[in-house]
Amino acid sequence: MRLPLFLIAYLLVEIAAFAWVGEKVGVLGTVALVVLSTVVGLSLVQRQGLDALRKVARSTPGEAPVVAWDGLCLATAGVLFAVPGFVSDLAGVALLIPPVRRVLLAQAQRLSGARFTVRATSGGRTSGGYAAPTRPTTVIDGDFVDVTRPEPGPTLPKE
Repeated sequence: MRLPLFLIAYLLVEIAAFAWVGEKVGVLGTVALVVLSTVVGLSLVQRQGLDALRKVARSTPGEAPVVAWDGLCLATAGVLFAVPGFVSDLAGVALLIPPVRRVLLAQAQRLSGARFTVRATSGGRTSGGYAAPTRPTTVIDGDFVDVTRPEPGPTLPKE
């Protein structure tokens, strides 16, 4: 029941923001601002998204969860910029600021009671997870092929 109330409140705030901006700059100015904020915001997210991909390529296993969180925040910012509205644009701009993303990560970890961890297996591969720290274990994952030749069985005498 809280989600529909939140959506109704959000829509009312967006309508109020449109009315306020429309009163200040007019209808055409409001439409121009919405289109401009969408185009500029999406281009910013695209540029920061490419930077995030470069960071993922250079990241160490311990940094990978934070880089993944940044990517999630940037994708969310892109969605917020694509939604017409001034309040959603402000939220999208907030997600583009790295310190804001770090605060949100800390809050998410605090609320969930878990931390991002990265565990390495014996094969040198890493697997990222969102789980509480656990006792270290060794996992050996592999396939095998039997390469021994069968022993020759009894032979029949040649006639």
